[in-house]
Formats: sequence, structure tokens, C-alpha cells
Amino acid sequence: MIVRTVLAVLAALALVAAAQPAVHHATRTRDAAALRTNADEFADSVRALARRSDPGRTLATAPRRTLDLVVPDGATLAVRGEPARLVTRLDGAPAHRRSLATRVVTCTDDGTLEGPTTLAYVRTASGPVVFALRGFIRGNASIGVHACAPSTVQAR
Repeated sequence: MIVRTVLAVLAALALVAAAQPAVHHATRTRDAAALRTNADEFADSVRALARRSDPGRTLATAPRRTLDLVVPDGATLAVRGEPARLVTRLDGAPAHRRSLATRVVTCTDDGTLEGPTTLAYVRTASGPVVFALRGFIRGNASIGVHACAPSTVQAR
């Protein structure tokens, strides 16, 4: 009886060990797909704002789109440089870069994006800019806790 129990435990451990790489691969595939979906949604929204809208003179009058960006644990979604590009990285994998249709600036120091994000297409002295603001911006966008001041936002 003890021999059967030991053999059953060993067989169960062997099955778990054999399944572990498949589970890890499935998790990475799911996270990569979620990150790619969020990156596509962000890039498409920036492109749609630039293509279909005229930039507003102020944040309050700017056309906008609101997204809810869900970034998996260990992944990053960020806006970088001039010209603007979207950089995605899944933990332990190489970064993927994608050009954006217009200049994008964020409220964060490192340009990362996550959670509720409102994109506002504003005309500035240096040309049209999409501001990626934290939170869902409603009404006239006058609630300061949800948005950073566009004058203090730096291009990444």
C-alpha cells in the first residue's frame, strides 16, 4: 500500500513538472497579447485624434479619447522621444517600438502609461500635441487632481 502511495505521489509530481513549462508559456503568451492589445489601442487612438480632429486651443476644448490601459505585471507601456514612439516591454523580453502619428507627452517622469488615461489633442506653439493625462477627464477638464498642467509636461 505504501509503495502505491509513493508511486502515485511521484507520478503526480512528474505530471506537474511536465505541465509547468506549458503553463509558463501560456501565461507569457496571454501577457504579451494583453500588452499588444493595449499598445494597439493607444496607438490607434492617437492616430484617430490626429487624423479625424482639429487640435483644441485649450485642454478644455480639446478633442479627447479615454482609455483604460491594463498593463500586466512585469510589463511596461511607455512613450519615448522625438519623434514620438511607443515602447512596450514584457519582463525579460526585448522592447518593441512603434512610431506614433503625432507628438505625445505624459504627466509621468518616465513616460509610462497605465490605468485610466485620457488623450487630449491640443494645439501648442510647437505644433499639435496629444497629452496623455491620468484618469478619466470629464466635463471641462478643470479638475486638477486628474490632469497635470500641460505647461509643465515635458516631451519624452
